Amino acid sequence: MEDEKVQNTTTRLESGLSRRDFVKRGLAIGQAVFIGGVLVGNFAGCTTTSKKENGANVRRKKNIKFAHITDTHVTFSGKNGTALKEESFNIFRDVIGQVNNMPDIDFILFGGDNINNTDPEAKDFNEFMNIMSSVKVPYFAQFGNREVSPIPPGIALSKEQYAGKMKGHGLDVGNYSWSLSPVPGLRILGLDTTIEGHDNGEIPKEELKWIKKEIRKYPDDMIITLSHHLLLPTWGNRDIPKWKKKYLLKNYQEVNAILKGAPQVKACLMGHHHVSKTQTVNGLHYIASPAAVQYPHAFRTITIIDNVARLEFHQIRDQRIIELGKQNLLTSKNAEEYAGDSAGDILAYCHGGELDNNVVLRFR
Repeated sequence: MEDEKVQNTTTRLESGLSRRDFVKRGLAIGQAVFIGGVLVGNFAGCTTTSKKENGANVRRKKNIKFAHITDTHVTFSGKNGTALKEESFNIFRDVIGQVNNMPDIDFILFGGDNINNTDPEAKDFNEFMNIMSSVKVPYFAQFGNREVSPIPPGIALSKEQYAGKMKGHGLDVGNYSWSLSPVPGLRILGLDTTIEGHDNGEIPKEELKWIKKEIRKYPDDMIITLSHHLLLPTWGNRDIPKWKKKYLLKNYQEVNAILKGAPQVKACLMGHHHVSKTQTVNGLHYIASPAAVQYPHAFRTITIIDNVARLEFHQIRDQRIIELGKQNLLTSKNAEEYAGDSAGDILAYCHGGELDNNVVLRFR
């Protein structure tokens, strides 16, 4: 995998498709109505779906738009550092407010570390859900390391407790990797990459078998994976062993061998590293989304029309928080350890460029 050519940009054809052309194309196709997804079971073998959904002739929704929100780390007890935990609920309300103002959103995907999981009596989770009560579209969540490694243990939510509270939103007790179709013709595979008690991640053998099975089961669906940990390094040719150990999936090459061999798998959504980066290997797009709680305090929307996807980058609207996040990042340990020419490079790295944030991708 490391020897393969990684493309950080789109093709000339894709870059030539302007926002106006993209919107006109979507209007010409027309908006389809939303049809709710059907939840499928976990990698342990409890998998159910409707006969209608299994059929190869299910008509694909022509215009799909969803939000990818990750690393919100909402908490009442956290302190500001690189991540602005004291502002976490203000940031989250802004993000959800923006999503609620988008009339064409079909669903939301949460990429993990949604709660910081440090508050007793699930106070952080309860406020998270209180804010989410204003959302009128389906939403689905995957674990981050914070949800599976509570601090302190026994007071914050356990992995099983969090999954139970998220029942109906992808996760459920014992269903830690999940498969669902939120709109016809599109399938999301929510991959549990977490290791309890650790920040880093790995996908075990049984889950790898489940991934293969789900891919084979839906040869006509467009498939997107949702995971917390990175499936591809985002730091280019820099040698940063500490970052690789903490942020990159242990067995990422084994996982990618499965995904790249299945042409119906179009994109992999990731978080955890708090950076914005879009890379392409053999036509498969790896999309790391920025953290809401850390600079650049942003999230993504992804619009799919036919076989073309437009990524759009949305920062929160409070400039005071953005400036505070920028200063805290500049003076952080991450900035000191960053293997660039200067500490200031960390801002550009976390924020990403236009070809990471606002870009058109053609699916293979």
